Amino acid sequence: MAEHARPRPAPHRIAPGAALLTRWSAECPAVRLALAGLAVVFPTDRTLPALAPRLQTFTHQHLQGTDIGDYVRFVLVPAAQDDDQILAVTEKLTDACWTGTARGVPARARSLHLLGQMLTRVGAGLTRPRSGQ
Repeated sequence: MAEHARPRPAPHRIAPGAALLTRWSAECPAVRLALAGLAVVFPTDRTLPALAPRLQTFTHQHLQGTDIGDYVRFVLVPAAQDDDQILAVTEKLTDACWTGTARGVPARARSLHLLGQMLTRVGAGLTRPRSGQ
């Protein structure tokens, strides 16, 4: 009789949660922003409280008016989970310099769309060769 194949556990599984932020201190600003974005997209009772102090420290290291500084300040907005604030800040940033989403889309979805655009811009900056290389 043939032996039945048993499902094997996946060798590595990405599970959003507080563990997502364990790499924070070892990563560059762009990866920290991506980790923060993932924590906001997949919020848990543990990720958001763990994220807030990291982002506050990060904002002190990156000035307002810089891409990373402005993006991390934006991540604080959906992390707060205040729909009125999310809508107001998303509207303001969308009108200023981003491709918007349909006005009827819920505020959180619109903010995540905007966050995706920010991460794309940061990622593009990582793939550009640096001058002198």
